[in-house]
This record gives sequence, C-alpha cells and structure tokens, in this order.
Amino acid sequence: MRLGVITQWVTPELVGEVLAECRKRDRRPGALPAVFMVYFTLALALFHQDSYDDVAEHVVGGIPELSASIPHKASFTRARERLGPEVLEQLFHHLAGPLAPAGLKAPSTGGCA
Repeated sequence: MRLGVITQWVTPELVGEVLAECRKRDRRPGALPAVFMVYFTLALALFHQDSYDDVAEHVVGGIPELSASIPHKASFTRARERLGPEVLEQLFHHLAGPLAPAGLKAPSTGGCA
C-alpha cells in the first residue's frame, strides 16, 4: 500500500488547505516538504509495526521526486518539529466533522465547562 489509499481520503487539496490555515509553508530548499510530512505522519500510524525507514519507503515510493533515496532520520525529526501537532489536529477536525445535527443544544449539566 502506498500513498494512493491515503490520498483518496486525505486529499492533497485538503492537506494544502490545512497547511495554509496553520500558516505552515516550506521555507528551506531541500528540507522535507510539509505535505510529505503530513502523509508520512499518517503512514506512521497505519504502518505502526514498521520502522521509520520502512514507512518512508512506503511513502517515498509514491513521490517521484523523492523515490531515488530515503531521507536521513534527522531530516524526519526536524521536519516533524517544523510541522507541529496543529496541522494534524486541524486535519482531524476537517475530516471528523460534527456528530450531532445542526442546531442541537447541549443539556445543562451545571458542572464545569
């Protein structure tokens, strides 16, 4: 399984929209792209039993520009720090959506909010 399965659900357009909302953009030439890191992070969850290198091979196989080599582990660490958790949190909110019908009011519990 490669990026194709993930991108059917988490489209590149959605990832781009979320990155723009979070004001994350690629600033350093040669650094791992933020879009790649979103998909890599999702793939880490899907292939939890695999090593970083194995997961990178799954993801890189779907990106012609990166298919010649697997980035160094330190590159992944720096790129994940640049990406931060906000992007994946926003992506989740875009995909999950509300469960209750619009206009439904929460019952008053009298407790802390």
